[in-house]
Amino acid sequence: MLGFLLWGLLAGSALALEIQDLTLGTHQGYLVCSWRLVDVPVEKLDEALHHGIPFELRFFIELKKIRRFRGDKTILRHEVVREVYYNAVKNLYQVYFVGLPYPPKNVPSLEEALALAGDVEALPLLPLSSLERGKSYRLRVKAIIYQKVSPGLTSRVLRFLFRGGKIESDWVCVRFKLPE
Repeated sequence: MLGFLLWGLLAGSALALEIQDLTLGTHQGYLVCSWRLVDVPVEKLDEALHHGIPFELRFFIELKKIRRFRGDKTILRHEVVREVYYNAVKNLYQVYFVGLPYPPKNVPSLEEALALAGDVEALPLLPLSSLERGKSYRLRVKAIIYQKVSPGLTSRVLRFLFRGGKIESDWVCVRFKLPE
């Protein structure tokens, strides 16, 4: 039993996420951002999904105006939420776009589901008119995968393997300034 617990701790400590290619742009008068989620523990998530334990992928987004002599001013705090389930009858993975009027998307592999849920392209943040030209800003993004655990024993064991039911990335930052 002690060996199993130690293995669980070691396996849990190796799990990490990483956000790569965080970029900013403009589209139709809005500041937009894009990124890719990598280093996702696909095997562990797939095992949990096949045991009936879905997961939720949350992206935390903060935009701050950098001020020299006072603390930075928060302009925007936003969360993007995706839920991933496995349908054993249809042998499909379902991605739900929480808070958006899209129907769930069904895909045949977890890799495709993770790409749908974790790779964000041109996410509108706020109108460019709400930012001051010539001022410096910092955009930060962080990802966390939460296991949606039911009260059964099997799910408690799997949740232990996922360090309390969550895996998270570090914050990734981009500093930028609108041209004057």
